[in-house]
Amino acid sequence: MSATYTQVAEYAGWLNLTDWGVLQVRGADNLRFLQAQITNDLRPLQPGEGVFTFFCTPTGHVLSDGMVLRTPHEALLILPPETHASILARLNEAIILDEVEILPQHDALGLISLQGSQVDAVLEELELEPPPAEPLRHHMDSWQGAEIRLIRHDRTGFGGVDLLVPYAVMEQFQTALVATACLQIEEPLAEVLRYEAGIPRWGVDMDSRTLAAEMGEPIVRSHISYTKGCYVGQEVLMRIHARGHTNRTWVPLRVEGDTLPPRGATLGAEDRPDAGVLTGAVRSPALGDAILAWGFVRNAYTQPGTTLTLQTEPPAHATVLPHAPRPAAR
Repeated sequence: MSATYTQVAEYAGWLNLTDWGVLQVRGADNLRFLQAQITNDLRPLQPGEGVFTFFCTPTGHVLSDGMVLRTPHEALLILPPETHASILARLNEAIILDEVEILPQHDALGLISLQGSQVDAVLEELELEPPPAEPLRHHMDSWQGAEIRLIRHDRTGFGGVDLLVPYAVMEQFQTALVATACLQIEEPLAEVLRYEAGIPRWGVDMDSRTLAAEMGEPIVRSHISYTKGCYVGQEVLMRIHARGHTNRTWVPLRVEGDTLPPRGATLGAEDRPDAGVLTGAVRSPALGDAILAWGFVRNAYTQPGTTLTLQTEPPAHATVLPHAPRPAAR
């Protein structure tokens, strides 16, 4: 059995993210080294805290998103499955005189994510202490003799906690979750939940052709610092920030009709046939089962309520929404 939308909304389910990458960055220079590689600011972080971030090219294009967690003696990077190998290679190449060692951990630790309104109750039933409520706050706890790191991370808009679980107890832990009636969230439902929460996915909604600043104000606010020192891509991103905007922004749209439009479908306006392009679409329970799409739209047409035309067969109207139907905490 798999989790349903209602079960996540009213209770909880879990995502299998064991294909995500986990990198341990240790050594006396670990934070200083990472500070020069990522778009967010690590200086304010205390052990037990974390930040969302981007890794960018010198031109400000996105190589990966990710999370950086600070522990008392090291930093942990959690990266999408499509990018962790390339980011590991990039970081290793960047080590010159730094006292830093980067150790892949994803053969020993697997990432799963509990999502839903009653996640804390599920954790307490498993005799695990939920992490503090602030995004990416984290701590270690013991379960069946294994050390598990719990990380506050809302991936659905209903609330959530990521867990780094040793593979030695992974199967046992998943069985324990199912015993609490917390079932696995399969990929089709996961796509609905993340789009309703306004969470982009690397390789689908953004890639190396995407400027980090194009991802919209909520993502930019949580992933980019404009007050930190030098990092790869800073010059371009600061220039965009000073100018006030990019040429396009990733926004949600409500699509009329019954047919899901394909990824890559073009959005047209009366005065411009190439006003935007879709990155994906789902049928959204939060919108009364209407079609929710996300896409890059030129800034002249991103005002909420603006109606564009999907150049599909047959054509369909798409209206820009003011925000995600159920924004995730960031």
